Amino acid sequence: MRPLLVARLVLWPLGVKAQEHHQMHHAYYQNWVNKQDKGCCNNQDCGELRAENERMNGDRVEVRIDGEWCPVQSWHYLKRGNAPDWSSSHVCVQKYATTANAGACQRLLCYQPKPGT
Repeated sequence: MRPLLVARLVLWPLGVKAQEHHQMHHAYYQNWVNKQDKGCCNNQDCGELRAENERMNGDRVEVRIDGEWCPVQSWHYLKRGNAPDWSSSHVCVQKYATTANAGACQRLLCYQPKPGT
């Protein structure tokens, strides 16, 4: 169990880099609400999504979180709020799991695609 924890801590920064520029766009993110009426931002978990961390799988969008491809569910899309920069997609992902067995995909809170995606 301990080696798994150490490996996760060592690899953790790789997933965080999928989201960038939270501080630059925080004023926009703090008002985001997903289609489940849940707030998306806790001052650290939203950011621009690098193109290599987003893909189409059939007719579904997937985003990479901590190396795992996660399907974007219909309720992840924004109900309220707008992207601060339309040159990329944006996501909000909790940095830490709220339960011990929560996977990377369960930490995805919100998704805003770039236009044309």
